[in-house]
Amino acid sequence: MEKKNFEAFTNLPAFKKNAIQLCGQDFIDSLTVKGIYAKHDEFWRIVNKKLNVTDDAYEIKQAREQAEKERKLAEEKAIKQAERERLLANKKKLYSKNRQGWTITVFELPESDKYGNKFVAQCTKEAELQQTTYFSNTAGDSYSQACSLVDEFEIRQDQLRRFIKNYKVLKPLYLMLIYLSGWDEYNPYLVNPDNKHCKENFVGIRFRNGFDFEIVNRLEAEGLLELSTTRKTLTMTKKGMKAARDILLHINLDGVGSLLKQREYHEEYINYQSQLNILQEEQEEE
Repeated sequence: MEKKNFEAFTNLPAFKKNAIQLCGQDFIDSLTVKGIYAKHDEFWRIVNKKLNVTDDAYEIKQAREQAEKERKLAEEKAIKQAERERLLANKKKLYSKNRQGWTITVFELPESDKYGNKFVAQCTKEAELQQTTYFSNTAGDSYSQACSLVDEFEIRQDQLRRFIKNYKVLKPLYLMLIYLSGWDEYNPYLVNPDNKHCKENFVGIRFRNGFDFEIVNRLEAEGLLELSTTRKTLTMTKKGMKAARDILLHINLDGVGSLLKQREYHEEYINYQSQLNILQEEQEEE
C-alpha cells in the first residue's frame, strides 16, 4: 500500500530513481546506509512521510477515478437519451395493430440513429401502460419487438394473478403447517439463569424450509416469517404465530383444539414484549 500511495500522490511509478528525483540523492543514500532499500515497505513509508503523502492517497485517487467514471457514464447516458427523445419527437406514424388488448403503433424516425436504425414501435393499453421498443432497422423488426413486449408483459401479469389467487389459499395453510410442525426457538445469548426456555428468550417457531420461495418471500415481506441466511430454515415470528393460531381457532379439524392447548403458553409468549422487542420497535420508528 505504501508504494500505491506514492504512485497515487506523485503519478510516478514506485521506482528508486523517482524517489531520488523527488527526495534527493543524499536522503535516499541515508536510507541505504541504514539497510533500508526500495524493496522494503519501510523505504516507501519514510519517503511518503518526507513528501507528506497521506496514508489514504491511493484510496482517494481510486474514489476520484470512480466518481469521474460514473460522471462520464451519466453524461453519455444523458446524451443518448436526449438524442433518442429528439428522434422520437419527430417520428412519423406508419400503421397500428391490436394485440391482446394493446395497440401497437409502428413509427418511422426522421433520420437513422448512429447504428442505421430508423424504426420504432410503441405499445399502449391504457394511459399509464405504455412501452417503447428499441430502434430497429426495419418496420417489421419493430413490430416483432413490440409483440414480444406485449406477450411477455401479459405472461407476467397472468403469473401474478395466479400467484395472488393461490397465495390467498396457501397463506393460511403455510402458517398452520409451520406453526404445528415447527419447534420453539430461543435466543442462546439471552439466557435466563433460572430457565433458558422462557418468554424472555423466546424468538419464534423454527421450521426447515422446503416451501415455494415466492410464497415464503411474501410471508417474510408481511413480517410473518424470517429466513435464515442460507434460506434452509425459517422462523415464524410472533406476528405469524398469532395469525396461525387465529386461523386454527376457526377451522374445523379433528385434533386442532388439543394441539392448540398443548401450546397455550404461546399466547403469553406472543403478547410478551422483551427489552429487545421494544428496542427493535424504537429503531424501526426512527
